[in-house]
Amino acid sequence: MNISRILFLTIALVIFVVLPVQAKDMVVKEPPKSLNKYYPPESDQPKWIQQMHKMSTHFGGVFVNLKEKDFANVDIHADKLVEEYKKTSEMVPEWEEYFDIPAAEAFAAAAKTHDIAKAGKASGGLGKTCGKCHAEQEVSVWAKYHWPSFHKIKVIDPINEKEVEFDDYMGSISSSFKGVTVNFGEGQYDRAAKALKTFKSRYMELKSTCSKCHATQDVKRFYVGPDADTAFAGLAKELNAEKPNPGKFWKNVGLLGKTGCKHCHLVHRTNSFIQEMWEK
Repeated sequence: MNISRILFLTIALVIFVVLPVQAKDMVVKEPPKSLNKYYPPESDQPKWIQQMHKMSTHFGGVFVNLKEKDFANVDIHADKLVEEYKKTSEMVPEWEEYFDIPAAEAFAAAAKTHDIAKAGKASGGLGKTCGKCHAEQEVSVWAKYHWPSFHKIKVIDPINEKEVEFDDYMGSISSSFKGVTVNFGEGQYDRAAKALKTFKSRYMELKSTCSKCHATQDVKRFYVGPDADTAFAGLAKELNAEKPNPGKFWKNVGLLGKTGCKHCHLVHRTNSFIQEMWEK
């Protein structure tokens, strides 16, 4: 079997055993509080994820250098992997069961034979420990420590100029939106036009709110950008027409919903739900 074939099979094995996450394995529960000290604000650096990157780099470094026949660096990465693995195993006491030191040492020993097939086979035991932890903890860690919390954001409502919680503000946007669609459906076009002004004012205020995290101009207007401008202009045109066209009206409602509301919710809402449950 040639070296390329061996490498391909090894990489496939590594991916399979390190990331064996299936629906039945996935768990979403709040991480232990002992992990807090490895993330801001308790830590000035996200030390836990930095440890993950260190181990991943050394694990990958073994196979990169085996392929390149750079055996000196194979040995360095193998030793460093065991060193970082042991260090990581002591960081969160509640997660001690996820670590198998003998498996890490066995992998390092196999890597030092400089036989890529042996290293690939030995990676299985180590990969299972990583995969189990990822299946049970990775989503939770990312939700808690890597996604900003919407529940800490305050918004000035442009209609009443009062400061409100972000969740309450989103409720106001939803109510304003319904004022537009319900009145239009009833043929109350003047009321719908009035509600549209309120809805647009609140919706476009998100440009300022989103910029708390979305700092650059392009990203800032990702959800509240040209498509939103086009949709609002189309809605206003129909509501000011002598005889509004329902097809065009609802088309612009769909444009606003799909390119703005839905896209934002797809990216952010799941993590927001998870965080909210933990905060309660």
